[in-house]
Amino acid sequence: MQRFKEIFFLMKTKDGRRELFGKYREIIMYLIFGIATTIVSILSYAVFRMVFPNAGSVPNRLKWIFTLTSRFGIESGTVLPNILSWMIASTFAFVTNRLIVFGSESKTPTKIILEALRFYASRISTLFVDIVLMFLLVDLTGFHAVWYEIFAKIFTNIIVIILNYIFSKIFVFRKTKKSE
Repeated sequence: MQRFKEIFFLMKTKDGRRELFGKYREIIMYLIFGIATTIVSILSYAVFRMVFPNAGSVPNRLKWIFTLTSRFGIESGTVLPNILSWMIASTFAFVTNRLIVFGSESKTPTKIILEALRFYASRISTLFVDIVLMFLLVDLTGFHAVWYEIFAKIFTNIIVIILNYIFSKIFVFRKTKKSE
């Protein structure tokens, strides 16, 4: 409670807002770019959902993705758009998190590649969370209204943003003792 009072007190003045931003810069920037990544994810999901509404609209080499959920007796229309939007949003997030949010100091190609591999590995785990939640909320319920899917996607993205911050902070963009 005391922390909230401090935050509200600091927000009243320009100098207070500067102090607040300095103190919580990383979290504030992560939230800003997390929201931007969510927008990229939702918009690209919506586009891919319109382009690939069912298995008949998918190129033959990608039809296997629609059969992933056939064991449940359901053809999933959300898995392929989720994977494609994940690719776009994760790339956007890697660039912004690396350069702006966490200010990575990795300069050599080897270190950048290792950072990218850790980043995408952690994002694959949250992609799985996203796919499972979307499958449960949309495909399993059979409720495919556009607004319902968008709200389900927003809900899953909130959970994914929290998990991604934890993984990025601890696993991907961790500071070395020297840089701290």
